[in-house]
Amino acid sequence: MSQPFIFIEHHSKNPFFNLAAESYLLHEFDENIIFLYVNEPAVVVGKHQNAFEECQVEYCKENGIHVARRLSGGGTVFHGPGNLNFCFIKNGTDASKLIDFKRHLEPVIQFLHSIGIPAEYSGRNDILVDGYKISGNAEHVYSKKKRVIHHGTLLYDADLDSLRSSIAPKDHITFETHAVKSVRSKVKNITAFLIQPFDFKSFNDQLRRFLSAHYAANTYKLNTADLDAINALIDTKFGTWDWNLGYSPKFTSIVNLSDQDSLKLTVQKGIITSASSASQQDSITSLLIGKPFTKETFALTGFDVVI
Repeated sequence: MSQPFIFIEHHSKNPFFNLAAESYLLHEFDENIIFLYVNEPAVVVGKHQNAFEECQVEYCKENGIHVARRLSGGGTVFHGPGNLNFCFIKNGTDASKLIDFKRHLEPVIQFLHSIGIPAEYSGRNDILVDGYKISGNAEHVYSKKKRVIHHGTLLYDADLDSLRSSIAPKDHITFETHAVKSVRSKVKNITAFLIQPFDFKSFNDQLRRFLSAHYAANTYKLNTADLDAINALIDTKFGTWDWNLGYSPKFTSIVNLSDQDSLKLTVQKGIITSASSASQQDSITSLLIGKPFTKETFALTGFDVVI
């Protein structure tokens, strides 16, 4: 390879840490990078998505599923045990030509072929097997340094029931927004296509060895200075409500309270800026204004609304 690669050695399962680490490695390092990680259960939304629309926020909270936002665009994905996340960060010479999903996914598809999975690239930037999605992907360019990040998921033996429940549509709330909407796809675990499935750790180790050899990568272990910088990013951005939920683009929402009543709300940066209802007094709906779009806010006015 014309430029060396390093393989990041770290094993945090905290989604906020790993998303912050991706940002840190993209912006602060100069090397080409490979980074594999497994997160605790999490719904990860694209940078320009409405998190309130994309996931069942209360279901996630009640079931220990984090809601996180990444720095790249694209649709919502589910992370958790049995789902292996891969990240490539590469240098280029022309920032306008760095986005190239097919090229960045080639070694992953080669690896899948090597273990007997007939994976193929989809024009929607996914990896498919027999028409089922096993990998969702997104990219982001850091133009200042002509670097691109490509990150994706590999559903090996993930909890697909939790995946479906956490991103199920809301029947009682409608949204009007310019936010990027996810395209729902049929998904399956990779294990469904293996004649003799092996355990998840073996899958992780095999991909690690394959990519290390493919890119002739040397191992790099995050040091104390790296960890301090990443944790600072968690505190100021990646672990905050303002980023993960509040960063959602401005939207208008109709919240159905009953067959006879509904609320019309405008929400900006996660904060309710206007509220109206045909049957509620202004003194009640006005209590919502200036407060975050949360179940707790609605409870203050006597409304039982699941977000």
